[in-house]
Amino acid sequence: MEQPDKSLLEDFRMGDNKAFEKIYQYYRVPVIRFSISIIKDEQEAENIYHEVFMKILKKRKNIKPELNFNSYVFTSVKNEIFDYLKAMNRNNSLKERFWEKLQHMQNDCDQVKEDNLNKLETVIKSLSPKRRQILEMNYFEKKSYNEIADILMISKNTVKNQLVKAKFIIRKEME
Repeated sequence: MEQPDKSLLEDFRMGDNKAFEKIYQYYRVPVIRFSISIIKDEQEAENIYHEVFMKILKKRKNIKPELNFNSYVFTSVKNEIFDYLKAMNRNNSLKERFWEKLQHMQNDCDQVKEDNLNKLETVIKSLSPKRRQILEMNYFEKKSYNEIADILMISKNTVKNQLVKAKFIIRKEME
């Protein structure tokens, strides 16, 4: 296929679809090849090619057939590639900021958990020795009220009351 001449460009400028198709096909391979050489992504090169020609189609009335159309096309492609690269850079920057925030939130969350565990440990240590022993047997050793009552030789109701009071103190202090 030969390079578009002034008459073909004039027909395209006036809205001739066949002229557009010829120009579109003529530049397809060189534009995509040029784009791939810069961005190294065939799919994006194809997208850039289509985007450029959609813009040229919209601005076809401004085309001056006497000027170098080849230069116009490749300058448009170059500008579209720059826009693509800027968008990629912004996108990568946004991703980096997102991951940094996520990491920061994770660190904050870990710190809050650590602080809460330390506070819980302090609250449990502040319980009376008997109440703390009952709580530890129930939660950490997974013993039932009856087992705790038998081991400590106290009533089941005393175990229950001590656990209720321990939980109340913990809830109150952890708020």
